[in-house]
This record gives sequence, structure tokens and C-alpha cells, in this order.
Amino acid sequence: MKRSVKKIIKKPEILAPAGSPEAVLAALRCGANAVYVGAGYSARNDSADFTFSQLQQAADLCHLYHAKLHLAVNTLLTDREFPEFETFLKNAVQCGIDACIVQDLGILSYIHETVPDLPLHASTQMSIHTPQGALQARNLGCSRIVLARELSCGQIREIAELPIETEVFVHGALCMSVSGQCSFSAIAGGRSANRGQCAQACRLPWRTPSGDNPAALSLKDLTLVEHVKTLQEMGVDSFKIEGRLKRPEYVAAAVTAFQMALDGKQPDLKLLESVFSRNGFTDGYFTGRKQEIKKDMFGFRRKEDVLAGQQVFSAIRETYRNPPKIANLDFDLQLQAGKPAVLHVSDQDGNQVSVCGKIPEIAQNQPLRSETAEKYFRKLGNTIYEFHHMKFQNPDGLTLSASDCNAMRRDAVEQCNQLRQKKEIYQILENLENSENPENFKNSEKSRIPRKRVHVRTMKQFQAIQELKSKSECILCVPIDLAEKISEQDVTVWLEAPRIIQNEKNYQDRLELLFAKGFRDLLCHNLTDIRIGQKIGYHLHGGFGLHCTNSRTADSLIGQGLQDVTLSYELRSGTIQELCRKIPCDCGAYLYGRIPMMLLRICPIRAQEGKCRHHKNCVLTDRTGRKFPLYCNPNYLELLNAEVLFLGDKLQYFKNLSYWDLYFTDETPEQLREIWQSYYNNFKNMKNYTRGLYFKGGLC
Repeated sequence: MKRSVKKIIKKPEILAPAGSPEAVLAALRCGANAVYVGAGYSARNDSADFTFSQLQQAADLCHLYHAKLHLAVNTLLTDREFPEFETFLKNAVQCGIDACIVQDLGILSYIHETVPDLPLHASTQMSIHTPQGALQARNLGCSRIVLARELSCGQIREIAELPIETEVFVHGALCMSVSGQCSFSAIAGGRSANRGQCAQACRLPWRTPSGDNPAALSLKDLTLVEHVKTLQEMGVDSFKIEGRLKRPEYVAAAVTAFQMALDGKQPDLKLLESVFSRNGFTDGYFTGRKQEIKKDMFGFRRKEDVLAGQQVFSAIRETYRNPPKIANLDFDLQLQAGKPAVLHVSDQDGNQVSVCGKIPEIAQNQPLRSETAEKYFRKLGNTIYEFHHMKFQNPDGLTLSASDCNAMRRDAVEQCNQLRQKKEIYQILENLENSENPENFKNSEKSRIPRKRVHVRTMKQFQAIQELKSKSECILCVPIDLAEKISEQDVTVWLEAPRIIQNEKNYQDRLELLFAKGFRDLLCHNLTDIRIGQKIGYHLHGGFGLHCTNSRTADSLIGQGLQDVTLSYELRSGTIQELCRKIPCDCGAYLYGRIPMMLLRICPIRAQEGKCRHHKNCVLTDRTGRKFPLYCNPNYLELLNAEVLFLGDKLQYFKNLSYWDLYFTDETPEQLREIWQSYYNNFKNMKNYTRGLYFKGGLC
């Protein structure tokens, strides 16, 4: 679905990050049109969060500069946290925020229902990377999509043609993993990136099979400053700068660079690099050159990078020490005998204020003259206003002291500020159904033993499960490329959607052919899968990539046509049991397999070694000696956990589930049969395994 009218080329919004009030000031004084902050529930740690008082001040300051304030609420919540979040949202709206950036589908639906007019932006954490995914988010109430950072120029262009705003990251840190699809910090250290607690494991030393490389999982920072005209011409609405944890000087330098580039000027790239970089910048995803220059996309923070920043910070601070003059004021001063002085002030935006002063006196020596009055009212010093024009009426030859004129000017400026700071008042609807309502709970006991959903990747695994499948109730899930090799009599298995789609049309065509072949069930990991699968007529099921951590998210997925949901493997087992009683559909959970720690668009081994290993010894070793397999799928890779998640002897904690998901990657048919028996007989036959977060550190 494309716009019927070509998008008018306009100047995009420059959206700046801010982790402190000083950073807000730096962004606005250097020309940002919008600022985004966190105040809790954001995908950055607490050190970058604003108090409500600071949030109110930030909103007032943004509106003074005719800029907008976007609030990041892009983390996952559990049901227990929703009552507190409801209070948080009301307070944030009262502060004057202009939009919310959201990841959790439950939060998205709640805000859309509670504050219907508040603009909602789909966070990059939602991993939206196709036109159909963007349109699905639009149907859910989003007015803007923050696109995945791994897209090429052509992919961005295709989405920018849709009838929805697009926001593109143009500068700042690049995560090795696709945003929203990284579990490394959570699984390895109990600090969930989906909760703003990322420990940045990708920046630590990693070793490829051929030797050491300190940047094997660390990408250089992104900058698209040399591509701003291309982005503008394709219709991108907002240029987003990453960096809420970075210094105000970084914010000032980045905003200035993109403001200059949009004005057709050449920004100082060396200065930009000095402020913060990891051995330079990359534009590899955008240009599509990642296949040729993969190694050039990797870098780490060197000592000389740190020292370079220290040398330029002082000079950059001078660029935002004083406010820019962004509004012109016209003054009209009227003096009449026996009446208070009256000052009318207006700006070019149509704001008008009137101020009454003291009663002017009869001049003993010389009346107040026009040029003298103008001198008093030109003193706009440390404000955003520039003196433009003045009218002066003094027919009775009166005088007014300099201090009285100054007082009227200050009062008028303050009133002008207040008019510019006026905020949109969004109506907050009350009495929505609470997620903790006991009536939402289902019967806590299941009437049958949970079914096994077995996920295989090879034909040998498929055949091994087919032999066991007849002996018990089991659902077999296969990737699309394997399904295309399966004979007609085996179409009762489910298709499992890929986690990344490179060519959306090709993907839809393949799904249509498989539907014609007889396949009817599709396990979805992304909004794209939901929209396309529904169009074709598949029975839809929710995969772990959809991050279901609360009942509101489950309700949203059910509303989109899903028959069941997979609960997040970042939840504790007790929380999973509670959710099973609440959610009015079947639930599954990941109970066996190597949990995907990162979802990658570039092969780090091929980038560092210059060639593909063709699935032989594809592992990365961390600084402790643990080996993490790298599994290659069409169009993307998954960095898998060093240990296998095994719960074959703990199944009593998951009896409320409808499905137990067992994921097999490189297991032989013999190993598969042994594990299968464990999950039917509830015993342990594994070594070097993990329990994941189900009994410690998970979301509760």
C-alpha cells in the first residue's frame, strides 16, 4: 500500500537524545526539532532517567523552542507492574509529553486505549523492517515507525513511501544484534536489555576460531551525515540520533552536524569523530556495502578516541552556552497621562501579550523619546528573542524610568514564553479493565498434559521426530526452506517464520505456494508474519520473537488473529504459571534448546577471517573460554547460548502451559530421541546445561 500522492520533500525533524537537563538544553540551542528522554520504563539504565519535575521542565523548554518531547517507554512489563505504570503514564501526560516510543504491545494497546490522541511511535525494539510490518503497527495505533537500524537505503525508501511517519537512526551506536532481539545480557548476567539493563557483552573481547580480535562483536558507530539529502528526498520524517547515555557535548556536536548537512553545508566530520567514536564511523548497512567491507564495520573504543573527546569538549560547550535567537518581537508602548503604561508585544508565530506598567510621570526635564525607549526594549540578552520593530506613543510628553521599562520588558518576555510553552492536553480515559482483575483468571488446572511443539532445522531431525510423533501428541514446526522439501502427506506440520525477512515479496510468494500445497499453520515472530499470514489465510501462532510478558500483550496478539502465544523466556516460572491462568488462549514456552542470544545481520567470523566456514567450527569464544555456536539461517545468523536449556526434570513447574517448545539445532537423531524421552519421562540425562532465567533473575 503506497501513497497515491508523492510525498512533498520537506526538512526532516532532527530528534536528539537527552539523558540530562543539560543535554536537552544543548540539543535545543543547537537546532534540534525534538528531544527524546526516559523517565522510567526506557531501554537505557536509570542513570539517564528524568524525574517528573525534570520531565516537566524538559517539556516546557522544548515547547519554548517549538520543539517536541518524546518519552521512551520501550521496555517490557509484567502484569504486576501495570498498576504502577498506569500512574506513571498519567503523570507523564500531565507533564506535557508529545509522543511515546513503545516496544511492548501490551503497553501500546493500553496507552492507545487510555490516551487515544497521544501519538505512539513503534520503537526500533519492535524490530520492524518491512512495509507489511510497518502497516501492521499502524493498524495497532502507531503514527510513526522507528525503523530497524540494519536496513539498506532501498529498504528504507520502500517503507518511507507508506502512509505512516518514518524515523531513521542516522548517528550513534550500532548494536551487533538486531534491536529488541538480544537476550545475551539477560541470559548470561540477569540484566535484560529489554528492561534497559544491557551490560554490553558485545563490547567485551571475543575470539573467532582463527584467533583473537577485540572487536569481533563490536560495531563502529553509525553516521549517515553524508546521506542526509538522500534520506530527505525519499521522505524520511525524522532523523534520530542515538545517545541518551552520552555527554551534552556529544548531543550538541551531532545535532549541529546534521543541521549543517540539511542546510547544504559541510559538517566537520573530524570534530564529530573526536567527540565520540569507535575508531571511526560506518554506513555499511545503509549503503548495502556490508557484503564487501564487513571488517570495516567493526571497531572498539581506543585510548586515542577518549583523549580526542577531551580536547574538544570545552569548545563545543561554547556553541550552546547562549540561546539562539529564534523569534522576533514587535513592541508597541503606549503612554497616557494618569493611566498605567501599556506594552503590547507580538512575535512572528502570532503570539500576543499585553503588559501594564506604572503610571508615567510628567517629564520635569525631557520626556521619554522613541530612541531611548527602543534602547530599553532591545535588551533581550539571554533569551530566544530578537528585537524587530517598535511603535511608541507619548502624546502627553510623559516619562517612564528605565527600571519600569525593563520590568515591563521582562514581564512581556515571560508571558511570551508561557504562550510558546502551551502544551497539548490529552484526555486520559478512566475505568479501563485492570490486568490484575481476578475475573481475568482462567481455571488454574489444565485438563490435559501439555503438548510438545518440536522445532527442527534439518531433514534428518524431521525424519527422526516423524518416527516418534505417532507414539504421542506432538506438533512439529519447521522453517520454510525445510517445508519446501517436505512431501504432500506431511503438510500437517507447522511452518515457523524466519526472524528476519530480506525480501518481503519473495517471502509472501513462498508462503502462498506452501499454503496451496496444504500447509495451514504459521508460527509468527514478527508483525510482518502476522499481517502476511492473515492475508493468506493461515492459522496464526505466536513465537518467542513477539516478547509476550503480560496478559495485555497476549490480548493484543489474540486481537490480531493469533490462536496461542509463546511466553518470553525472560520470565520466571512462577510468573509463567500466573499468566497461564490469566490469558484466554493457549500458551507455550521455550523449555529446551540453545537460546538465541543475539540475532545478527553480519557474520562476525566471516568479517574477521575473510571467508565463510560453511558451518564448520562456527563458534565464538568469550573471555572466560565459553564457546557460543553461530548458526547460519538464510538472510541472518543466530548466536546461540554456550549451554543448552534443559528442564526435562522440572516439568512440574510448567504444567499449566498448553505447549512445551523444544528447539533442536545441531542435535543428531540419536540425541534428539534421548532428549525426547527425558521430556516424556521427567528425568535428567544432560550435562553442561542451564535452567535459563526461569528460577532466578527472570522478570516477575
